[in-house]
Amino acid sequence: MSLYKIRVSFTSLFVVLGLLTFIGFTPSFKSFADTAPLSDRAKGLDANGNGLVDRDEARGPLDANFDEMDCDKNGGLDGAEIPAFFQGTGCPKKEETVAKKKNAAKPAKDSKARKKKSRGGRPPQTVKLEEVIFTRTNETFKVVGRVMALQNGPLAARVRGAIEQINVNVGDRVKKGDVLVKLAQSSLQAGRKRIAAQVSRYDTMLKNSERELARMKKLSKSAAYSRARFEDQEGLVAERKAQYLEFRAALEQSLIEIQNTRIRAPFDAVVLEKHVEKGGYVNVGARVLTLSNDKALEVEADIPSFQVFSMKKDTTARIISDLGKVYSAKVRAIIPNENVRTRTRPVRLSVDFGSDAAKYADNQSVTVELPMTTGNELLLVNKDAVLKRANGNIVFVVKGDNATMKSVRLGRGIGNKFHVLKGLKAGDLVVVRGNERLGAGGRIKVAK
Repeated sequence: MSLYKIRVSFTSLFVVLGLLTFIGFTPSFKSFADTAPLSDRAKGLDANGNGLVDRDEARGPLDANFDEMDCDKNGGLDGAEIPAFFQGTGCPKKEETVAKKKNAAKPAKDSKARKKKSRGGRPPQTVKLEEVIFTRTNETFKVVGRVMALQNGPLAARVRGAIEQINVNVGDRVKKGDVLVKLAQSSLQAGRKRIAAQVSRYDTMLKNSERELARMKKLSKSAAYSRARFEDQEGLVAERKAQYLEFRAALEQSLIEIQNTRIRAPFDAVVLEKHVEKGGYVNVGARVLTLSNDKALEVEADIPSFQVFSMKKDTTARIISDLGKVYSAKVRAIIPNENVRTRTRPVRLSVDFGSDAAKYADNQSVTVELPMTTGNELLLVNKDAVLKRANGNIVFVVKGDNATMKSVRLGRGIGNKFHVLKGLKAGDLVVVRGNERLGAGGRIKVAK
């Protein structure tokens, strides 16, 4: 190509550019240096090799969201705009800087028009707001509990012997002091008589020794008095007295054993089981009957450990029967014994079933309704305001017409709200609708 032809080509190029500028069109010559490089996957879509994914090259979500992803509105997506959209971080800062430089180079009238637009050229996002509140919560939770008899257990024999008589059957109601079982006592009576005779014998021997000691004491001033014999007699009296007291105690013990051959009800109860029959033989401590006091009842429930920390003695609760009847109750005790499998702790609740007590059985299931909190005021935020990100939970706090991303630390959920541990304060306005499209924040418009 000759030098003349090159000069003509450049002259024609400048003429065309001048005409385009005259009619108001400014071409964009964006070099690869001004754009972030595409990822290996995105490069597969760059058919013309210009370092951008053009509109006609976009596929799938890139095509569906092209206008929103194209932050600098240059008709192509670069390596920064694509990941920024999918990560929800908004338009790249580099593109904002380029846009600012372009705006600064334009007339003042055009600059004012662009200030009304949101970051990256996006219009304000329409959102709904809700206030962070500091309030007292009365939320409850329910667990399955069981009715427990306060007095329940086996009745044991206190002496050994043969079963002579059983006065009750399973299901019978008994009163405190009623004789339920009789053991044979003939051998015990014979033993009592033998011990009584020993008591009488040593009582007589003690009295004789005491009289002899008194006589020696009167002779203390005569020539027939012997100090050695007097001291021996004192020892004999002490020995006779100890022997008498020993057999006296044995007599009392035999009388107690005879009384224990009559097994009595220790409290008002219902007979649940019979463990012996007439003619059988029992040793000391053997189970004879099982009794249960169905009038003195309470409820036991296994409570998750994390709920126990907010619970204390006398906490008010409700007991709900299978028929829907409700009874008031109070926490009597929190048992410090955790189940390693279920991570629960037993809690005992005092409840007055009144005249309905007879309708309930030991181990019958009931529903226990307990307060989830201690009634203290808590800072709460709507669950819809919280978004999960890789580095934790975030919310968008609104001031004026701008939404700012803020990290928060949350506690447990309470209904449709979360307990806020850190990051917000009462009165903050947060976005609850439209926050998923705010990216890293920006201008917003409140929906009416």
